[in-house]
Amino acid sequence: MRLTKAVLIAIILLSLLGSIDAGYAVYQHYSADSDAPCNVNELVNCSAVNQSVYSEMWGIPVAGVGLAGYIFFAAICGMMLSGRYLGGWTVWLLLAAALFGLVFSAYLTYIEIFVLGAVCPMCVISMAVVTAIAIIAFAGAYNARRRRLRPAAQPE
Repeated sequence: MRLTKAVLIAIILLSLLGSIDAGYAVYQHYSADSDAPCNVNELVNCSAVNQSVYSEMWGIPVAGVGLAGYIFFAAICGMMLSGRYLGGWTVWLLLAAALFGLVFSAYLTYIEIFVLGAVCPMCVISMAVVTAIAIIAFAGAYNARRRRLRPAAQPE
């Protein structure tokens, strides 16, 4: 199964946007500046989320995990764009990573809203980007599979 060039480019561009967002979140995580531009009030507050006890996993900033994920999405799509596929597993690897990213982002959004009682605009952007990547990846794979299974046109 091969994804179209448009699908791969769309995911690469979204990954670039996600990398910029996650990179800034990593910077904010380590920054002592509590006057970040995304700290609007107690409810909309990057610092409250990005420097909380939930902002790290095993000593790694969650934003860093997101950054690595976006780099992975871009790398695997770039690989497919150049015609390199790992057998039939490449698209499935992309879909699994997109599903993992979506579930992980949903979990973090739950933590933000229901545990911390604050929302980080950068996290909302990341959630939107990973959701778009997942939708595009799954729609692209669905269409690729449909094209592959479509019977050849019968001569009249």
